[in-house]
Amino acid sequence: MTQVVRAAIGAGLLVGMGGVPLLAQSLALPAADPVGIARSGAQVAYGYSLEAASANPALLSSLKEKGGFYLSGGLEMMAIQQSLESEQTTKQKVYQSTDRNRFLAGFGLAARLTPRLTLGLKLDQPYMRHAELPAGAPTRYLGESIDLGTHRLEGQASWAISPNMSAGIGLGVARLSYDASTLMRFNLINAVTDQVDGLVEQRVGESGHKVVPSYSLGFRWAISPRWTMGVTHQSGLKGDLSMTGGFVQGPLGYYAPDGLSAANAGLEAPAAALLAASRVNPGRPTLELPSQTTIGMRHRVSTLVTWEADLRWTSGNLQMPTYATVSTPNGLVVAPAELPRGKGYLGIHASTEIALGKLWTIRGGLALDQQSIEESGREPLLGGSRTSAFSFGAGLRVWGGELNLGYQFRQSEDQDSHQGDGTWSANGFSPRTVTRLRLEGMGHLMALGFKKTF
Repeated sequence: MTQVVRAAIGAGLLVGMGGVPLLAQSLALPAADPVGIARSGAQVAYGYSLEAASANPALLSSLKEKGGFYLSGGLEMMAIQQSLESEQTTKQKVYQSTDRNRFLAGFGLAARLTPRLTLGLKLDQPYMRHAELPAGAPTRYLGESIDLGTHRLEGQASWAISPNMSAGIGLGVARLSYDASTLMRFNLINAVTDQVDGLVEQRVGESGHKVVPSYSLGFRWAISPRWTMGVTHQSGLKGDLSMTGGFVQGPLGYYAPDGLSAANAGLEAPAAALLAASRVNPGRPTLELPSQTTIGMRHRVSTLVTWEADLRWTSGNLQMPTYATVSTPNGLVVAPAELPRGKGYLGIHASTEIALGKLWTIRGGLALDQQSIEESGREPLLGGSRTSAFSFGAGLRVWGGELNLGYQFRQSEDQDSHQGDGTWSANGFSPRTVTRLRLEGMGHLMALGFKKTF
């Protein structure tokens, strides 16, 4: 019982550390199922777990039963807010993002064909990011919205090299989907005076999708009855999307040539004529998401308590498509900036699992990741500062299987930037590097699932 108390205290400390003041979560999700979410993704060495096999296919050979499946659904939620120091007078003005929720789905299946060979199938969502900035947000000209989604389906196979050692492979496909928009202003030139009468602000969007190959490799070594090591590599995902672009909704506003003052009346007709004569050109279609390599160690303290710690390297191969450009009768208009590229970083993930009798299992986890984007390139849509997360969950054996619930609170370090604000006049976009911009946010993952073994 002493071991249970110690483990509970340790799990409480992990949760407490996750609550320190730290922009919304990173692109990578720890898992798509409730068990993996509750473990904060720390499970590459966790034998006897069908959910853990979605992270490391070699673990399929460790399953006690001949087969099983799990099915889960949940929500991924994130929010971003930004505020300018120059607007913090008597009351702080905060711009909060919308488009916050996405459905999360996970599935896993395993079947032992021979004592040495076990086959599996998994469906997960390894990367996700979505947000839409409100009208008037300081950084709207650098990117106004993003919707990145991935759905990965892999067939898996695991070979038991010996009773204590196994290797696994997963081969499949991933569907990448991407939708983004930014705001641009277009000069309205008087045909008689050849002078700029004003500017029209318009949302410009683009979207695309692509099915690309994916693979995963895994290894498991049960060093002793209590210690197990796991190593896994998840491939990166890269493809040129089938991109389309266009104007989103109608004009958002009209401005004087200085970009700040109210425009004179009568600009609606020339603005409509200019936009009708313009063409939206999709940007560079390449989308690349990074690979992940993880090594983990699991320790079974007793029949009731198990913990695991993982060290994960995420490559720097992160690249978003470029924003669309617009060909107008007055020339080509481009976005003032593009989404930044990523950098490689390390992450530490840990989890604790406690069996309470024959019916209940409780889980807790913690994740700490280094910055994934250089500080000079950070902006709200991709984030990229140091991140932390804590999670918890529970499983109940019922209906001949196990009903599981998992929750993770995700956040990253607040960012201060001097590169987000600016004005767009008749001369184009001009950044105001003096004003300090504060970027904040948080995110949540939650899922409910059912597992059945046979």
